[in-house]
Amino acid sequence: MEKEDLTPLEKKTLGSLSLIFSIRMFGLFIVLPVISLYARKMPGADPFWLGLALGGYGLTQALFQVPFGMLSDKFGRKPVIAMGLVIFALGSVVAAEAQSVEGLFLGRLLQGAGAVASVIIALMADLTREEVRTRAMAGIGMSIGLAFALGMIIGPIVGSRWDVSVLFWATAFLAVLSILILFFVVPNPHGAVQKNEMELSLDQLGYVLKEPSLLRMDLSVFVTHASLTAVFVSFPILLSSYIPQKSMWHVYLPVILSGLVLMVPGMIYAEKKKKLKQMFLFSILLIVFSFLVFLLGYKTEIGLVAGLTIFFIGFNLLEPLMPSIMTRFVRTKTRGTSSGVFNMSQFLGAFVGGSAGGYLVSISDKVLFGGLLILSVVWFLVSMALTDPNHLQIFERELGTDVSDPSPICRQVGAMTGVIDCRYLEKTKTLWVKYLKTDLSSEDLDRKLESLIANSPAH
Repeated sequence: MEKEDLTPLEKKTLGSLSLIFSIRMFGLFIVLPVISLYARKMPGADPFWLGLALGGYGLTQALFQVPFGMLSDKFGRKPVIAMGLVIFALGSVVAAEAQSVEGLFLGRLLQGAGAVASVIIALMADLTREEVRTRAMAGIGMSIGLAFALGMIIGPIVGSRWDVSVLFWATAFLAVLSILILFFVVPNPHGAVQKNEMELSLDQLGYVLKEPSLLRMDLSVFVTHASLTAVFVSFPILLSSYIPQKSMWHVYLPVILSGLVLMVPGMIYAEKKKKLKQMFLFSILLIVFSFLVFLLGYKTEIGLVAGLTIFFIGFNLLEPLMPSIMTRFVRTKTRGTSSGVFNMSQFLGAFVGGSAGGYLVSISDKVLFGGLLILSVVWFLVSMALTDPNHLQIFERELGTDVSDPSPICRQVGAMTGVIDCRYLEKTKTLWVKYLKTDLSSEDLDRKLESLIANSPAH
């Protein structure tokens, strides 16, 4: 099938919305490697509060995703995104001016409360055709990956040269810049806001929470980001015993780059060789091994740097793998709901990782890394039961004028055991079915369709 090209309007939409999304995530990521060093000097600081300040944004991000989506249906996408960016900017100012760790935690909660990720995705869906939407979402994903890498590198440089509060002020400025991009660059959707399949629907929540493959991806993104924030409760403080803060970027730069350099060829290899599950499990094993290295070597500089390097290679491989695998098990009507639950799992993971990591560090660093090792081993064992995405097959059958109403046929085919998704493509008059070859065959589908067509009223 010939790949559809993006129209100039869609290219403009993708570029501007990806920029807004990445600017916002950059503001959250840029303080990740330095906030624990900054916060521990504040009145009332202890490991638990450091963890809360680090991961606090995740709690409000998760809680406000659905309310912001509902508000955007009522008042429009752009006004709600602008409101979220204003809240994010205010949170950044509160964090920049905080004189205590509690004040810093409040600022981080406010930053997260501007939870417009789902609204930005819904606006992207409003402004793009279904045929190119997967590529549009992939573009947003790539922009987030770039924002993470830049934040991890720039944060330690700027934070040590000036102060971490400068990072929060820069984040507030970038949020204001994003509002200008939103109103002056992002195209306006035509007509009233329409519900689309990229929005989170409570009606579809039951299916999403029962599908084993989707649940395993939700668990995976939860553990991945819980591990990330938990590591950074402790790692910068441990590293500061060997390297001054102003020189820490010398560690972060090669570590992040090593992960990024391997990410693209790793993903290409997994896709081309149909080794998605194998690469996914290998990446989790890297996370497991990194925590073993941390546990055995956290009292040495070599152990810390080696542990972080292995962790980020696994992390950067997982970041594109998890959404790629998740989307393969999603029904068309549950795209938004599946993505929403996936994103909420990520943000909740960041919060739980920060708070639980802070609590474990208050006992000892050994307990932290031991706990993360046990968690990652359990995650690996659960993930081994993931349905291999290579078992998914596509079946297409042109219906033409054989039936007057394809909807009942699509519903009945969709209810068959082993069918992941079924939809009717109006443009080509084709029934499109995604199914598991372990449960069904194309012959089974052919026989079922022949029966349904025979009993369907023709034109």
